[in-house]
Amino acid sequence: MTLTTRTGTGRLTRLGLRRDRFRLLIWVLVLAGLMAAVAVKFVDIYGTKAEIAGIVATLKSPAIVAMFGPFQLGKNATTAQIFANEMLLFMALIQVVMNLGLAVHATRYEEDQGLTELLRAHAIGPQTPLLAAASELTLVNLGIGVLYALGLNFATMPGATTQGNWVIGLGLATIGWLFGMLTLLLAQLADHAASATGMAYTLFGLSYLARMITDVQQPRLTWWSPLGWVEKLAPYHQPNWTPVLLSGLTGLICITLALWVAQHRDLGSGAIATRPGRRTASTWLRGPLSLLWRRQHNVFLGWFLGVVVLGAAYGTVFNTIGDILKTNPTMQQVFGKAVVHSANHSLLVNFSALLAIILAAVAVIPGLQLIFKLYGDETHGWLEALYARPLSRTRLFLSYVGPASLLSTLIFLGGWGGMVLTGNASLTHASDGITAFEFWQGFWGQLPVIGLFLALGILLVGVWPQGRTLAWLYLAYGFVSQYLGNLLQLPKWAKRLSPFGWAPSVPVHHVAWATFGWELGLAVLLGLIGWWGYTHRDLQQH
Repeated sequence: MTLTTRTGTGRLTRLGLRRDRFRLLIWVLVLAGLMAAVAVKFVDIYGTKAEIAGIVATLKSPAIVAMFGPFQLGKNATTAQIFANEMLLFMALIQVVMNLGLAVHATRYEEDQGLTELLRAHAIGPQTPLLAAASELTLVNLGIGVLYALGLNFATMPGATTQGNWVIGLGLATIGWLFGMLTLLLAQLADHAASATGMAYTLFGLSYLARMITDVQQPRLTWWSPLGWVEKLAPYHQPNWTPVLLSGLTGLICITLALWVAQHRDLGSGAIATRPGRRTASTWLRGPLSLLWRRQHNVFLGWFLGVVVLGAAYGTVFNTIGDILKTNPTMQQVFGKAVVHSANHSLLVNFSALLAIILAAVAVIPGLQLIFKLYGDETHGWLEALYARPLSRTRLFLSYVGPASLLSTLIFLGGWGGMVLTGNASLTHASDGITAFEFWQGFWGQLPVIGLFLALGILLVGVWPQGRTLAWLYLAYGFVSQYLGNLLQLPKWAKRLSPFGWAPSVPVHHVAWATFGWELGLAVLLGLIGWWGYTHRDLQQH
């Protein structure tokens, strides 16, 4: 039998869809359901001219532009236009995250586990695993895009058009697919899954930062960021198919390069060679904690620096957001300098309160990943050599949980500090900036929230490891309820279902120390239950 590079692609694609069926089902239901549900709700929230007029001024503010992108509409804004400008970028971010995870798991992760080598031993072509992964991502993104369009047609928002609905559906599908193809390319360049994931998220973050900064300062330059293409769709104003074509063309270039790299590298290695390690172990490598640091220190440093850069990038728009004179030059003449500076300061504090939630949610992610890595290393059998030594479960448990808690805390502190320091330095009037007291209020206010989400992860690893997905869903719900809660006019009880809504917004308000205390107490309790469960349950050894 003569094999071609594509032999068995169809069969392997079906195998991939079957392997990921539960993960894909969750993503499809969450993404398509969220899009349709929000569209239906918008009909009630912004269905009248008065309601639309009330939100238009808010959407034009520099702070909202930094978060959601520039506002595009004609003389008479419609419900559909408001929806597009609030939801397009947000949905694009979620879809990109989905593609990054699926792409790495279907290629580099499978190769690291030795599964690709087993497949290549059968009658399949050398490029078939990569082509199957690309086919899977294509089908998933296209399917979700079609569901977007159908859901929007069903919502019947005032001002919506069939063409606009399909522009949104295919626009989001292609931008997600583009980042999926880019990640497949990076998976061929990297030598293991962690490196591929780190590289993918780095480029994703740079694209987001470039989009945010150019949107606020030079909107015409937003075309240089792939995430900025989503904003150019203008589906219900002047539908623009150019971003769809750009995303599709760039994605094709990425997958073509990925296939070329895959053909010219050895299985199990990356095109970018890893620097050789030491010939002998360091004297510090004497326990599970130092071993974990040796394996994960690049990931830790990458997350820390990445979030610091993210915070600093947010800080660069402070001077644009906190300068009322740019939007209302007569205000100082009417009310005086003191009132203007007080208003500028109030704008920055409210903007910082929302950013504190974003940075806290991002900081939770690496901590949860490290906690869940305890179970992952356990199921892969990598802990057998450690447990063969006189090592207690408690010590190994704390070797993961302790660094995870410290890592998330330092990452949030770094991002929050980078934002405040950069933001204050960028201001024309330093007195408008965030004070030291407000800085520490913002830090202490989010600390128990971070602790509660990590404690939930500890509880699940110790008591019910199969339910780890619930922690991610809960974190996503908490973030969405705060990020879009006001724009969607969510009821207070819906916002208070997650720890993000349990305490007053800081630094707008002072830290409620009573709430701070019982939240930390609850986090400790959940962590102790998780520790007890881990030390008493059966280990998944191989």
